[in-house]
Amino acid sequence: MKDAILSRWQRFTVREQALLLVGALLALVCAVWLGLVQPALDWRERARLAYVGAAGDYRIIADGVARLSALNSAEAGVSDEREPVRSVVAGSASRAGIVLSRVLPDDAGRLNVWIDGVDAARLMVWLETLSQEHGVTVLRAGIEQAGRGSEVRAQLLLLGRSGA
Repeated sequence: MKDAILSRWQRFTVREQALLLVGALLALVCAVWLGLVQPALDWRERARLAYVGAAGDYRIIADGVARLSALNSAEAGVSDEREPVRSVVAGSASRAGIVLSRVLPDDAGRLNVWIDGVDAARLMVWLETLSQEHGVTVLRAGIEQAGRGSEVRAQLLLLGRSGA
């Protein structure tokens, strides 16, 4: 077989041999470019884009974690020590779906709160949340049935964590 190829090669003119060598060299260059160089360049670009995307995702997640931490600390009462008891009670009531009819602070730093027409179970859960998460103490509670099922009216005297 080697002899057949060699004899065929020798039958070509010098010009034909040169053209075949140039063609083979071009085919080899194309194969190397398409098989090795281009995939390496594409990999580098894909890696760069993946890095940029991952960095963006990281920033989004880090911002979300920071917001979540801030919300958790606010709900856990970390900021409640500086926040007035009136704000804590109003915000917590709003989140619990309880409408405060009247709110009146007194000279001793306590807060009188009136609530009309709230479900008794919802009121108890809210008072427990105020106590456990915000450090608000119920000093006095007057609760009476509002006439319809489990709805009640309440008058509460509340004291914040810091006593004000």
